[in-house]
Order: sequence, then C-alpha cells, then structure tokens
Amino acid sequence: MDSYEGSIDPLADLARAEGVQASVGAPIVVDGRVWGVLVALWGRTGPPPPGTEHELAQFTELVATAIANTESRAELTASRARLVFAADEARRGIERDLHDSVEQRLISLGLEVRAAEALAPQELGELRSRLSDTAVGLSGVFEDLQRIVRGIHPAILSQGGLGSAIKALARRCPVPVAVHPGPKRRLPGYVEVAAYYVVSEALANSATQADVSAIDVNVDIVADDGPAQGEVLSVAVHDNGAGDADPRQGSGLAGVRDRVEALGGTLTLTSPSGRGTSLSVKLPLDDRHRQGADADWPSGT
Repeated sequence: MDSYEGSIDPLADLARAEGVQASVGAPIVVDGRVWGVLVALWGRTGPPPPGTEHELAQFTELVATAIANTESRAELTASRARLVFAADEARRGIERDLHDSVEQRLISLGLEVRAAEALAPQELGELRSRLSDTAVGLSGVFEDLQRIVRGIHPAILSQGGLGSAIKALARRCPVPVAVHPGPKRRLPGYVEVAAYYVVSEALANSATQADVSAIDVNVDIVADDGPAQGEVLSVAVHDNGAGDADPRQGSGLAGVRDRVEALGGTLTLTSPSGRGTSLSVKLPLDDRHRQGADADWPSGT
C-alpha cells in the first residue's frame, strides 16, 4: 500500500490515526497453508523503497521454515510421549494378566503338591521328598515371576502410589536408602511410572558401586522455575560414592533419559570426583505433552 490517503475503510482510518503512511505485507505459508502474515509499516510520506516486497517475501520464507521446524519438533515430542504411554499401558496389561492367571495358577499348583505330600504314606519317603522338592521349586518359580512382573510394571505403584513404590525399592536395595517424604497426593499415572523407573535405575547403578554405603532419595512437588511456570515433580537421588560416573555407559540411564524427555522433563547427572553421584529429574505435572493420550490410570487397580 503506497498511501492510505483517499482510502475509505476502517483499516485505512486506523492507519492514518496511527500515523502510518504506507505498508507492505507478505503471507507466511507453512506446509501449503497460510499460517499468518508479516507486515512492515512506514510512517514517512511516500511509497516504500524499491524491492521491499521481494525482501519481505524472502524473510517470510525464513520465518515459515523456522515455524515448520518448531511444529515438527513439537509433533516429534508428542509422538514420543504417545509411544511412552502406549508402552506403559501394554506393560501394565501384561503385569495384570500374569498376576491374574500365571501367578494364581502357580499358587494353586503349589497347594496341590503340598496336599499330595501330606496324603502320601510315611513309608513312601522318596515320593514325599520329591513332592516337597517340587513344591519348593514352584515357590521359587513364583518368586522369580514376581520379580519379573515388578520389572514389567510394579503393581504397588498402581495400588499404593509413588511413595509406597519407592519405599519398596529402598527395602530391596542392598545399600541403605533414606527416602524423604514425597507428595501426599496421587499424581498422573505416567508421571508416577517415570519417577519410579528413575529411582529404580539410580538405585541399581549406585548399588553396583563397591564404595557406596548410603543413598538419599528425595521426591517432592516444586514450582517450575522455567518458562512453563507450573508444578513439576522433582526427583533427586544422591549417593556417597567416589563419583566419576560416566553417563554414557549402560543403556539403562539412556532409556530413562528418553522417557523423561518424551514427557517434557529434564534429567541432569553430576558426578564430581570424590563427592558422590547425583541424579536430578524434573517432570511437568500438567498434560501439555500427553497430546490426548489416556495415561491417567485409576488408582487401586
């Protein structure tokens, strides 16, 4: 628009009221659709300089590329989050099936073998011994299956919440673990699962170090000091080992990092020499990264 003089419309009236004499606009086209428009305004009298339209069009192409890249990253993050939610739901289904069918069947078989042992005559000592060994073997298989099921998806997490699940991890750890009181309320299911695996992996890594004699776990809800300005779940695990941990070693920590970042969280590992190893994770408590995924599992199921 070389001049708004003589134009009769609300936009021209507004331009004149603001002292705008001329303008140049170019559409921002992203993936074949008009995303917006970029407009340059002039307050001096006379048309814009020659070539302004061409230069503005070139600039909008750069803007469109930046917008497309941002949208692609957002779509990638949402896709990663959906994969995490789907995998967790599948693991939870496997855990439920194993608990409701295989575990119950093993318990039933163990009771039947014990009953058969009790009915066997005393003079059939070898038979009674074999029945007893079979019952012991079934009990061992049951315990092994329970450990596998906990690795697939911890039932205590759904039933008792994050605090109870972390305390159970601490009890099973060969190194003394101090667990500080965490959030009193239930959190979104995907957040609790992510926090559980963070603590589980951190305890496993620390327990393998011969120089670690104490581990501290702190889980709490804090205010986000980043641009999101919301609540986040803070998970911090610190041991008193020798430090010098290499985050590039092992796939467990890499898997945890992928899970945390897919949910829009951050993971930081610090391990100065002689000062132990600290793992710090922050997970957002809103659902901006869920993208419609149904990840809030009901408690007590």
